[in-house]
Amino acid sequence: MSKSEECMLLMDEREKTTFSLEEMTHLLDGGKYKTDLRQSIEKVILSDPRMKPEDISCMSPQQQHNHGVKRMIYFYTDLAKKMSWDFTDSRCPELEFLPRTVGMATSLMLHASAFIPSVAQLGTKEQVAKWYTLGKEYFILGCYAQTELGHGTNLRELETTATFDQKRQEFVLHSPKLTSMKWWPGELGKGANHALVMAQLIIQGKSYGMHAFLVQIRDLTSHRPMPGVTVGSIGSLMSMGGSDNGYLSFKSVRIPKANMLARYAEVSADGTYIKKGDTKLMHASMVNLRVLMTKGEAVLGLEKACTIAARYSCVRRQGSLQPSKPEIQVIEYVTQQHKIISQIATAYAMHFTIQHVQAIYNQFLQDLDKGKVGNLTELHFVTAGVKASMTEQSVEGIETVRRACGGHGFAHSSGLPALLQRAIPSCTYEGDNTVMYLFCARHLLRCAQKVFMGQPLEGSVKYLSAEIQNKCRANKKEDFINPNILLACLQHKAQAMLLETATYMQYIASKGMNQMDVWNISSVQLVNVVKAHMLQYIFSTFLDFINETYCSPPIRDVLLKLCALYGIYNINNNATNLLKDGYLNGEQCTLMERVEVDLLQDLRKNVVGLVDSFDFRDEILNSCLGAYDGNVYERLFENAKNSPMNKDEVHEETYKYLKPHLHKGRDILKKMSKL
Repeated sequence: MSKSEECMLLMDEREKTTFSLEEMTHLLDGGKYKTDLRQSIEKVILSDPRMKPEDISCMSPQQQHNHGVKRMIYFYTDLAKKMSWDFTDSRCPELEFLPRTVGMATSLMLHASAFIPSVAQLGTKEQVAKWYTLGKEYFILGCYAQTELGHGTNLRELETTATFDQKRQEFVLHSPKLTSMKWWPGELGKGANHALVMAQLIIQGKSYGMHAFLVQIRDLTSHRPMPGVTVGSIGSLMSMGGSDNGYLSFKSVRIPKANMLARYAEVSADGTYIKKGDTKLMHASMVNLRVLMTKGEAVLGLEKACTIAARYSCVRRQGSLQPSKPEIQVIEYVTQQHKIISQIATAYAMHFTIQHVQAIYNQFLQDLDKGKVGNLTELHFVTAGVKASMTEQSVEGIETVRRACGGHGFAHSSGLPALLQRAIPSCTYEGDNTVMYLFCARHLLRCAQKVFMGQPLEGSVKYLSAEIQNKCRANKKEDFINPNILLACLQHKAQAMLLETATYMQYIASKGMNQMDVWNISSVQLVNVVKAHMLQYIFSTFLDFINETYCSPPIRDVLLKLCALYGIYNINNNATNLLKDGYLNGEQCTLMERVEVDLLQDLRKNVVGLVDSFDFRDEILNSCLGAYDGNVYERLFENAKNSPMNKDEVHEETYKYLKPHLHKGRDILKKMSKL
């Protein structure tokens, strides 16, 4: 296929779009002014030669790390300063669009997004004045050291200790055994010279739980480890080769008393523990990191993958539906539509949901500034559930569309393997998603108890205390396009699963089983309960956005269809519980399967317009398959020619081992040719 034919295919697809791309992009960004802001950021960063993305697929982990540090230290200390962008401030408007613009770069990001915000959140005014300023100027480089070799999300059991020495007015940091070694913190391996260490506070033999301590871990001149500090890189990872994850242990390392971050609690000179506020707020800064990570790794990753796969599916011709007819675009196959368009619907649903969650967090910060703590429990619950659900859906979605691109999707040049490799570890950030789901399950079980007692609920769980019909009343295909019908299905499923599981747990507990065993034996059901709750939450948040936002009729029409597809796709994937309790019958399930196909074929004409609305520049996508112009094959060939493997016609080292055998073959062929 010639270049012009490829371009024409995508041009024709864009002509089919039924809505305004500009309007959709503004909705996705959060308004025209945000689109302008994002595009201005992208223009500044991507036009700077020192920020130009490079192909890291052929670099060693060390080369990737060095490249990332060189690029990002310039960005933070030079370019960002020049533009007055303060990415250490969680309220910085440009921060919202930084992850999509710098792409796969991770170097120094955790210093800006975890270390600095944590100092600001946990420190006193005096401590912030000192440490925040040093960190903001990159005069020190810090990491957030919490997870240990033997413990992660179970913070109560973390083993690093910080013992108060009243006589010398110091804290003694100590790692009592191998499993207490800090393990995984980003920037720690070779970069950081300071660490915000979460350790068990010990005063006169009594533990007061986890508190934050600022510890210098490397010499500021030589960059070598400080006395008593053991620190290094944890080695190669499955992906993210340029990351700087490290280990850290202490052998009776002393730090000044002033290095305990003391906004919410402090230790007096005589060893008295003084609680100064709600210690739950000590972890509030990590909520923002959770939201940023979910958006940057899960949502953006799936949006990029959908863009690549959708464009390629419209360019690639393969087979025909009728004998002796020309080959058709693979997007015409309903199976391909099911893979691609369903994931586009998922990307849209997740996009507007994470936008909503970010707004909730921003409101929480505003309330905090006014002295109001707000509902921190709800915030933790929602962000933990969204993180677990969206990262899981993203990984599944990226892999689905990668496979849909056939063999080309396996090549790094497609851009898809890098997106998948980047998304996979997000399922274990801050703990495996199962842990996050079970954290949410505890909150839902408390809600179930209130439902049993007839008490109302508020916030994201309000629907659990509402009366929901016990049977779906839809009886024709058109009914299942109604998002309210689909929302009722999803909410009934989540509510019924929760109450059934809670009832079962009460029953086996009444038979004498201890609470820990009750929890363990019910854990699979509890995880599924939270998954069901989060699906209805994402769906309902997407629907609320559509209902509450002014947009033109063509935009509203396509968004409602995407919303319906997201709901039907997830119901059809697992209707077991809805069938089990009789909410749906077999005929209704058949109707929903047919409606799903109808929606796919209806949305088919907008497939390129929907991904174009994400407005990813080619430099950001970094994909031969997904470039805006559609010149797939030309780009693939150019990429192959420029591969380091093709730098030399003959690889002398390889040829040395092959030569004796190949020359024997040459001689045999010569003899055979004379016969």
